[in-house]
Amino acid sequence: MPELPEVETIRRDLVPKVVGRSIRQASILTPRLTRRAGTPASVAAGLIGRRIRALLRRGKFFQFDLGETSLIVRLGMTGQLRWWRDRESCQGDEHTHAFLHFDEGGVLTYRDVRKFGELFLVPTEAVEAALRVGPEPLEDAFSVGALRRICQSGARVKSVLLDQRKIAGLGNIYADEALFRAKIRPTRRAASLSEEELRALRGAIRFVLAAAIRQRGSSISDFRDPCGEPGGFAPRHRVYQCHGTPCRVCGTAIRRILVAQRGTHFCPTCQR
Repeated sequence: MPELPEVETIRRDLVPKVVGRSIRQASILTPRLTRRAGTPASVAAGLIGRRIRALLRRGKFFQFDLGETSLIVRLGMTGQLRWWRDRESCQGDEHTHAFLHFDEGGVLTYRDVRKFGELFLVPTEAVEAALRVGPEPLEDAFSVGALRRICQSGARVKSVLLDQRKIAGLGNIYADEALFRAKIRPTRRAASLSEEELRALRGAIRFVLAAAIRQRGSSISDFRDPCGEPGGFAPRHRVYQCHGTPCRVCGTAIRRILVAQRGTHFCPTCQR
């Protein structure tokens, strides 16, 4: 699933292409995508003629600010936003479920094999209430104190990191990578972390996310940028999907277990 670095990579690429431009034509072909609010026809009708004032990111969500309303897009497991310079170059397939045609040319398509993503309209002033996600981990509000409050839980620390209501944008890949760098085992109870460990975890989360953004995300399977290119961070993974290979620090074989029903990777020697 695209996480914060992948969504931010796409957002940065699309900003110069769509911000300030108006949507001339819109079509959404799959009812499942608008299941949170409205129908494909009503969402498409609410987009036509609207100018994109800003393209923002909140956690794993895109916010296309249209003024009084905003289009929210979530990629889910396999969603992709692709940019095409004009109608003639646009290459949709059976998995392409939405098309936004812009004035002066340009087409933005939404492709999603498994159709777990979402497209819906919400009043701009109500975006925060609609999304209900926690603090952005790369912003100043994500302090050690904030992380300490988040971790006042008997749940396993990996489960806490995956809870979007507590921290926005973290997912399976970067939770595993951050915990490895912080030397914290994912099965630890969050409330058991010491002040030193909390500082290390906050630093590791911010370091991993920033590094992944610089490398334009991790392409494990479906992630592609708006031009169809993969991200470059996957070869730098220390533990995620590295089970059975030697730890780069100590040489112990990386293990894979289930935590919160998610495949979880860690080094049994480095992480305590």
